[in-house]
Amino acid sequence: MEIAASHPISNGCADGADILTKLEADEQSNVRLSDFAGLGGERRPVGKYNFPPLLHQIVKNITEVYGDVSAASRLSVSLTGEFYVVFCASIKEMSELRLEQVTENMILKWRDAIKDALRVRFKVDFAMEHLKKVTCAYIGLMERRKLDSMASKISNLEAQLSVGKAEYCKISEMSKIYIDAADEFTGKAVSWGIFESSY
Repeated sequence: MEIAASHPISNGCADGADILTKLEADEQSNVRLSDFAGLGGERRPVGKYNFPPLLHQIVKNITEVYGDVSAASRLSVSLTGEFYVVFCASIKEMSELRLEQVTENMILKWRDAIKDALRVRFKVDFAMEHLKKVTCAYIGLMERRKLDSMASKISNLEAQLSVGKAEYCKISEMSKIYIDAADEFTGKAVSWGIFESSY
């Protein structure tokens, strides 16, 4: 996939809404099979399509749960086959990653793979719905990290404030005699009291 720039979700919920909007956007897909690792080897048939060996179990899982998702496509097998392979590659990649490893670029890559399959009339709406859940969880993780960072900063500031208050009290107590002396001269010339009798 040709998405080189990063799209950080670190500036608040508005950015989170932005990535959800990107999921719905009808943008040109740039995803390719080469964007997925480990898919070499001789392709073998599973149903009417040929798949790299590492995708065979994914295809079987999809078929067992959702049936032939390509049944409604009116295009030839040769035209739709690559879309199916890329779609399965995206599902496999999802199966290998934890939420903490997901990036926005990955989400957009998976979006393109799913939307390509939808464009050729594959019944893979389930995958888009799942990707929306993953995206919401991803946003939630980013927001939690931001809140944790803010909480840490607040804790540090509170600790500094506590130290500052203690230092203030210490200085105030040690300096009381001098501050009282300064108060006696407030609004007066510094010669005040020099001519007063000490008796």
